[in-house]
Amino acid sequence: AQAILAQGFSPASSVRSPIGCHGRAPSFFSSVMAAVMAARDIEVAAPEQLQEQPTLSDKSSEADGESQQLDVEAEAQLPPQRLILVVMVCMIQGYTLIGPLQHAFKVQMKIGDTGDVAHIFTQAAALVQWGKFAMTLGQSVLLASLCPMQRVFLAMMGMMLGCLIPPFFVYALGSTWLGWVFISFGLIGLSLGIFECTFLNVITPLGPLTKSYAIMGFPAAFAIINVIGMSIVSFGVPVQALFWYILVCLPIGMAIFARHFVPQLVGGGGKVHASATAQINKQAVVWNSLKHSSVWLPQLVPFMLANIVGHFVMEGALPANFNTFNDRQAPLLSRDDGPLMTTSQFFVVFFVFVGLGDMLSRRVGYCFRLDSYTSNLIALAAGIACCVFGMLLTRIGVGVAAWASAFCAFSGQGFNYAVSAKYIDRFVPREHNLAAYSFWMFAGGAGAIAGSTMVDVLRGWICHGQSYPHLCMAGHHR
Repeated sequence: AQAILAQGFSPASSVRSPIGCHGRAPSFFSSVMAAVMAARDIEVAAPEQLQEQPTLSDKSSEADGESQQLDVEAEAQLPPQRLILVVMVCMIQGYTLIGPLQHAFKVQMKIGDTGDVAHIFTQAAALVQWGKFAMTLGQSVLLASLCPMQRVFLAMMGMMLGCLIPPFFVYALGSTWLGWVFISFGLIGLSLGIFECTFLNVITPLGPLTKSYAIMGFPAAFAIINVIGMSIVSFGVPVQALFWYILVCLPIGMAIFARHFVPQLVGGGGKVHASATAQINKQAVVWNSLKHSSVWLPQLVPFMLANIVGHFVMEGALPANFNTFNDRQAPLLSRDDGPLMTTSQFFVVFFVFVGLGDMLSRRVGYCFRLDSYTSNLIALAAGIACCVFGMLLTRIGVGVAAWASAFCAFSGQGFNYAVSAKYIDRFVPREHNLAAYSFWMFAGGAGAIAGSTMVDVLRGWICHGQSYPHLCMAGHHR
């Protein structure tokens, strides 16, 4: 209670329980609607509140800075709620449509790998990155009337609609209308841009241990689809089963979030350890955060630069490997000769290393205290070095090196993701938490777009402008 009063906000006694049910458990739709209606009561911090509330970096407000630090320390003691990983996985699995499932989508649409229609399909698929990039900050303007919690549910609904199109309209109904590609990937990108930064902001009061499991949802989702899912498909299961699985998981994740986490985050849910902190998780509108940017934005620049590097490597080096190992077999120890592995098996192992590097490093990032700004910068430098080293390993151009490259590059990105999220929650004034996440991810989106445009350049860098018996083929031979 002292922490709440010290923050300058009165306890939100008027916030009603989003799921205050007695007797029969509410249905999925009633749970979601109740959660959204409850979220409507969460107020955005007014400008006058921001003017009165001191920040951590204001030397004249040491007492208030200490108060926020006490809140951060209290959150650090909260037990992890591992169920949050399921919510994140259910949502991020929709993002995996940009991977191997993208090619399955194209095949079902009866579109080849070359020609004008194939080029249009590629540009439509790029809407995922452009939509994510645009809505990371664009939501602050276009969705200014919605509170963060409502934006989370809006993003979940948008992702569900985007993921409905391939299994239902294309596979079940047999439609080959090219417009479905634009609608599907566009909805997925826009929804992801809204969801990622807003969800991380919303669950901040649950503590860093819970968030450490949430951010593991990205690599876990890709591992489930690209490793386990594609392995099952290789045994004869129709690939459309993966599309249906992704679609079915989305309402399940939404229901878990609505019924288990929303009551804690808006109060009245019976979980005392989170509801007290949730009362102070009020966010300034983006204009007021920018007005006070001097207290948080300059310090965030190194974290934004690290995110640019990490996303550039992920979206550049990873696709370049697909275009490099493009024969039916992949060489493991030499460009010209040596042991070979079928390319499909090679990429299953490749994604295992991607998932292990990304997932483990995100957990490790939360194991370091990083109490000072300097220690955070050192951690970022280590993560960037790991990303760059992983990218350099791709130049060797053999399978084993590609596996090591994937592990190093994604370890660096995952580690910096955890370090940055932990820094934002701990040192950025709480009312600017959402703005900080938005700018940080906006920078990452710029790096992703830059990397995706450099795929052909990176392939030439790996292949040295030559073609080999099982590597750097002129065309795809898988």
